[in-house]
Amino acid sequence: MIVAALPLLLLLSLVAGQWAPLMSFDQSLAQSLHDAIAPSPGLAHGLELWTDAFGTWAMRIVSLLAAAWLLIRRQVSTAVWAGATVFLANLFGLILKLTVDRPRPEFADPISVAVGPSFPSGHALMAVTGMGILLFAVLPLLRGAWRSIAWVVAIVIALSTALSRPLLGVHWGTDIIAGMSLGLFTVALTLLLWTFLPPIARRWDRPSPASAPKA
Repeated sequence: MIVAALPLLLLLSLVAGQWAPLMSFDQSLAQSLHDAIAPSPGLAHGLELWTDAFGTWAMRIVSLLAAAWLLIRRQVSTAVWAGATVFLANLFGLILKLTVDRPRPEFADPISVAVGPSFPSGHALMAVTGMGILLFAVLPLLRGAWRSIAWVVAIVIALSTALSRPLLGVHWGTDIIAGMSLGLFTVALTLLLWTFLPPIARRWDRPSPASAPKA
């Protein structure tokens, strides 16, 4: 959990302090990515479709649907964990955005546009959070190679969604790292708290096959 938060804490201090080498790196990377993507409208359109399909609202909906599905299956404490995780991720992200208030990249001919402060990336944050929640919900139902496939799919979606933001010129590269770090930290933190829930907090959960009473 602490390891997951380290990139966020380091970048938070450097961005808030306007550390010149980091600012220069972000500016150079943003310009290079813009110069590479801008001449290819088809690629830019594909990136916009992808970032919308797996964007912040899409991941919020996926997370809440996963929570509802867990609730239907009487995995009550896990459903509450999923709902609490998506709520805290959004809360932490909003607090950091308003606190740091970092401007987004600006170009004379922008590929795409976005509003609000830039640090950390909400898309990167919610991609990691949403995929983490969905992965934790479905892994107990999978066996063998399907578990590995689920991990790969979740990682690919989270990474590609996060990377689509600087490619579209609406986030600095370090915003993405910070957003993913915050997502990992939030999921790890809430999982840790969920693991140590007392038995009384799980009284409405459906018993697992191992713990169900035998006839």
